Amino acid sequence: MRRTRVLVPILALCALVASATTATAAPEPSASPEVGLATPAEEARLQQQLADAEPVIATYNGKKINLADGWQGAQACSEVPTGEVYCYDSAEEADQALASIVPEAARAPESGVASAKGRGEFGPTAIGDCLYRWVCLWEHSNYTGRRLQWSASGTKQLKDWDFRDKASSACVNRDQGGVLAYDARTAQPDPYMALGVGRCYKFTDSSYPYGGTFNDKVDYIQM
Repeated sequence: MRRTRVLVPILALCALVASATTATAAPEPSASPEVGLATPAEEARLQQQLADAEPVIATYNGKKINLADGWQGAQACSEVPTGEVYCYDSAEEADQALASIVPEAARAPESGVASAKGRGEFGPTAIGDCLYRWVCLWEHSNYTGRRLQWSASGTKQLKDWDFRDKASSACVNRDQGGVLAYDARTAQPDPYMALGVGRCYKFTDSSYPYGGTFNDKVDYIQM
């Protein structure tokens, strides 16, 4: 079978880094990502990284839970730079806790981005709820529902986080380091979206190389 490439993932990731916006800019809603197909070499490298991944054990309400078995009622889970994972009953509770666990996990003070959910707002204005220097995934396309976020780089197998085929929107609230979001395919090249820094995306509006959209299709990410 002939393998067609729209752009090479490793070059796309470099381009995402090079396209960094200023740290004071609030994420832009509903951007359109570049999409492409992974090469066999790139897929092999990423799959090796995923094979080496360990189970994701999170702390939630004082107990340890394996996220692959479900979130047990949690609505927001965060992996902090040390690799530890914490889950909370709400995004607001998660943000408050991160302020003490990771003091630098704060929005850029010049951005003027306040917590939209804290004001009872949803939809496009809720993008302000992805902390500065973090990457966030949401369960729903209007940036609501369960929220999963990371600050450290790496390759994340979403099934280990109970988020495989469940992400519908994302924000990359960083001034450097974009994200490649992949759908794992059998006997076909893996499609991906290149999510640039300082932008937010509705996967329901993101075209899928094999037809349709990327909604509920992301299986793993590289950031």
